[in-house]
Amino acid sequence: MEQPICVDQAQAGCGEGLLWDDRAGLIRWVDISGERLHAHDPATGSNSSVAMPCLISALALHQDGGLLIATARGLGRVDADTGKVDILGHPEPGLAGNRLNDMVAGPDGALWLGTMSEGAKAPSGSLYRSAEAGWDRLMSGTTISNGLDVSPDGRRLYFIDSVPGSLHCHEDGAWRIIRSFGDDIGRPDGMCVDRDGNLWIAICDRGQVIGMTPDGKPFDCIQLPCQIVTNCCFGGPDLDRLYITTGTFSMTEAEKSANPLAGGLFALPMPVRGKPPHRVRWTG
Repeated sequence: MEQPICVDQAQAGCGEGLLWDDRAGLIRWVDISGERLHAHDPATGSNSSVAMPCLISALALHQDGGLLIATARGLGRVDADTGKVDILGHPEPGLAGNRLNDMVAGPDGALWLGTMSEGAKAPSGSLYRSAEAGWDRLMSGTTISNGLDVSPDGRRLYFIDSVPGSLHCHEDGAWRIIRSFGDDIGRPDGMCVDRDGNLWIAICDRGQVIGMTPDGKPFDCIQLPCQIVTNCCFGGPDLDRLYITTGTFSMTEAEKSANPLAGGLFALPMPVRGKPPHRVRWTG
């Protein structure tokens, strides 16, 4: 396998929220701590970014072509050119100390969205699914809601709670843990599922992306040239490249100077392909 190449030396504090916007032909991602929305064009290699009015953490596509964004103020619709955000709703209105984190659109048009305490100070987070009457809570007592994606057949939802290192699977109406991460592998962060149903999981503290079977058995390891690896997704017109975000949030200024690629967006040609993105049918 080839080595990951840095395609945007953005030096993000915490790169996250990777999303392939197939209609625009862009890889979109966010810098949580830097409060910026980024875009990379695989066709031209060009990069752009826009400042945001508050902390942002995740992205999803709307069925009407719009772009949804998870923010410190709630779920919003964002103008990717100007950074203007219109807040649409919040699953936890008035719950001080919590914020939105990761989210993903399901094949049925529902939006799965996780919350967390700011700074991961307590297990006060929950996982929600959008419903006609508002939000259905599917899990509570989580710390850092991460790694949301759906299997190719739509039967499984995968969900990572990063602090305990638990990889959960929701199938046939029930939850089960299919992998518990320890010091042998590292702390799991964001993830994606390929067209064959295998999982690709960013290991935040090891500078790696791990390939795993649908039942949590490691079979591949991608090494990045920087320590903090936060998320990954398949993109490009043929969905045959893995894009990977990184961060600098726990690095000293000396460490940042020694590794200018840290906090960048990386790309890697893959022998497998990803799934086309789903779109949210949000009416709230």
